[in-house]
Amino acid sequence: MDSAERILIVEDDDDLREALESVLGDHGYDVVTARNGDEALRLVAAEPPALVITDMYMPGVDGFRLIEMLRGQSSTSDLPIILLSALDEPELRVQALDQGADDFVHKPANLDELLARVRVHLRHAKRQQALVRRSLLDPLTGALNRRGILSVLRRERERALRSGQPLSVLMLDVDGFKMINDAFGHATGDAVLRHLARAVVETVRAVDHVGRLGGDEFVVAVPDGDERAAVALASRLEVLDLGPLALPSGARRIGISVGVATLQPGEKLEDLIDRADADMYRTKRERSRNGKEVANHGGALLR
Repeated sequence: MDSAERILIVEDDDDLREALESVLGDHGYDVVTARNGDEALRLVAAEPPALVITDMYMPGVDGFRLIEMLRGQSSTSDLPIILLSALDEPELRVQALDQGADDFVHKPANLDELLARVRVHLRHAKRQQALVRRSLLDPLTGALNRRGILSVLRRERERALRSGQPLSVLMLDVDGFKMINDAFGHATGDAVLRHLARAVVETVRAVDHVGRLGGDEFVVAVPDGDERAAVALASRLEVLDLGPLALPSGARRIGISVGVATLQPGEKLEDLIDRADADMYRTKRERSRNGKEVANHGGALLR
């Protein structure tokens, strides 16, 4: 069991909350607690846990409402939730499960049984997460695929609008990529994309997300990154050293164009991406007007 797995206990009974915290903590879990649903939502917003154990009836936001709100957010829609209640009526169990709880435990809970249920739900969540991760990765480059990066961007947009923190998006592609494919073949083009994805991942921060929209178009999500930070990152990406690639003849320098956009209040995700895309093509046009060869801008020499 991963000792870093975080469990959130939401319980207004001090004795029970402390007992659950002690037992789960003794078994290596990272336990955080809340006395009601309002406190729980603040904790989840700061750092989503791996699993939630919540009482049903609490002042303010109760267990049913808490489940509804967690299920309504993309970042916590699949979060395992165990509902606790001193009532053990069949119709109440049905209501809890229909509401979105993954399990229902009658209080006073048998702690050994509760621990077993926690382990089961965490194992299941890990399997599901592994399946989801594989479905969200681009098989050629190992970056997030279109579905994966758009899912991340939707989640980060929600978080940014809720917290007031900035979010920036970078769009980038390979200059003259069609010409590379036509001249040297798709195998070489694929090698360029793999090199580019690896170099971008190594350049951005650990909290940033890199995805391939399709073809040679890549997106970088920059959480908590304002326009100044995003522009600085774009400057570093435009001169990436992609490493030498063997070509049938001659040599070619790979150029990368990058566009930047920072989320505006209430802005839709598609509009944010469109602005970054437009900025990328503006960069290409400006270089062209200045008489610079796009293919010789920055980048790495292919030998």
